[in-house]
Amino acid sequence: MHDDPATVALHADAELAELPDIAPAIRPATTFAKEATPRYYRRDSHETTERLEAVLGALEGGRAVVYPSGMAAVAAVLRFLRPGRIALPDDVYHGVRSLVSREAGYGTWDITSTDHLSGGDVWWVETPSNPKCLITDLAGVADEAHSRDVRVVVDATFATPVLQRSLALGADFVVHAATKFIAGHSDAMGGVAVTADAAVTAELREVRRDDGAIPGALETWLALRGVRSLPLRIERQSASALALAEYLEGRVRRVWYPGLPNHPGHDVAVRQMTAFGGVLSFEVDSEGQAARLVEALRVFRNATSLGGVESLAEHRIEADPTAPPGLVRLSVGLESPADLIADLEQAALAAGVNS
Repeated sequence: MHDDPATVALHADAELAELPDIAPAIRPATTFAKEATPRYYRRDSHETTERLEAVLGALEGGRAVVYPSGMAAVAAVLRFLRPGRIALPDDVYHGVRSLVSREAGYGTWDITSTDHLSGGDVWWVETPSNPKCLITDLAGVADEAHSRDVRVVVDATFATPVLQRSLALGADFVVHAATKFIAGHSDAMGGVAVTADAAVTAELREVRRDDGAIPGALETWLALRGVRSLPLRIERQSASALALAEYLEGRVRRVWYPGLPNHPGHDVAVRQMTAFGGVLSFEVDSEGQAARLVEALRVFRNATSLGGVESLAEHRIEADPTAPPGLVRLSVGLESPADLIADLEQAALAAGVNS
């Protein structure tokens, strides 16, 4: 198998094809005739699921297990690891913070700082982070964590496997919300957990079979179709996001994008990523300004989520109460960068930003 992600995304699952179709067929069957195939029930095995796992595992350099959502993948990894303590970064997806905090309230684990982690604990990393696109030095974290027998789990949804190889940098697990860039078309939910350990992968799949966290046939097929174009989409989205970040710099209070030299994680991002991703955030002077700006946009759609082919803008505090009041998160799609810049310019004027 070639190493280029564009080739891997198209051919890593070729040996698993059970039909001669060039494009995998949609196979909604949940049960199979025993005399015709070794498969017998969808909760145990399904061609589309296994093909998606083959592609995602190859892209990430490990073995993948797919789930119905990103949060299902997060929960599965944490349930498998059963840590006594978890350290979360300050800037982290609010769904992860909610899950970890709720379980801490039940006594499942304690939340602590990275300084207090020891054997069997979990150091949770999100890089780039949501929504400030903060960067963590994965190799440095992995070295420190492993010296204390601490497990490193990386949420690399913003980076995708194309821009960052988290396992190669030392992570024990990497998770993605496949709903976002991997599926890429705002029409499917999914999640994936990847590890280099074959025995761990087998156990995760056994647990998934028993607890029923099985992704649906159509959504798995949509994610498999979407990942074929991931390398091309993320290349375009990253280039456009950098153009928007450069345009916004100096026109708003602050821009959060690791491709900018003044971003606090820029130097690390240059080392561990091949490009800087399709998400950026910026801050304006007030909550009211941010709300008016998002409302005035015409090409960007006002919606949560990210990673699709359409550009989205969100006044982040509406979904995440921990976000700065004036922060707007942009998910850059495949539209003309010039049109996106023009849209930001007219919306900023309407909202009274930098006027």
